[in-house]
Amino acid sequence: MTDRWRGWLAAALAAVVVSLLLPLATFLVATWLLGWQLQHVLSGSMSPTYPVGSLLVTAQIDASDVRAGMAIVFEDPLEPGHIVTHRAIGPVPEDASAFHTRGDANAVPDPAAVPARLVRGKVLWSVSGLGAVLDWLKWPNGFVLLVGVPGMFLLASELRRRISITRRPNPTPA
Repeated sequence: MTDRWRGWLAAALAAVVVSLLLPLATFLVATWLLGWQLQHVLSGSMSPTYPVGSLLVTAQIDASDVRAGMAIVFEDPLEPGHIVTHRAIGPVPEDASAFHTRGDANAVPDPAAVPARLVRGKVLWSVSGLGAVLDWLKWPNGFVLLVGVPGMFLLASELRRRISITRRPNPTPA
């Protein structure tokens, strides 16, 4: 491969990498600055609104701002530590600070009401399929792809450069 083709290939590869990584980095920094959370949809309980594998972008919300029809993120009252995203279907008549919820694909409401203290946020928007990609990029896959592969390219480039320097003939003094 000639140096000319190698240069064009490197430029094309750099353009592809920048066009993919720059928007992703901008999105992740904006998410962090705005205090949003990213959540991967693992079950079909909110289909077709949020299919399995979607990425949900969520923001904190005060429980007093929850309204019927709003998709909310909450800690499951029956399974502490388990985060769920379902739609609020209305307040509990006996306790206005608790909510009945239901997944869009579920025929019946969730078995337990969600107390206000367990509400973590509301869904702002979603991207179908991106949740599975970001979930895959967690340790160790993300490290290998984002650090290991570029490191190998840099190492190979440096080795090629050093080998070409050592193979050059020494100029003879005149």
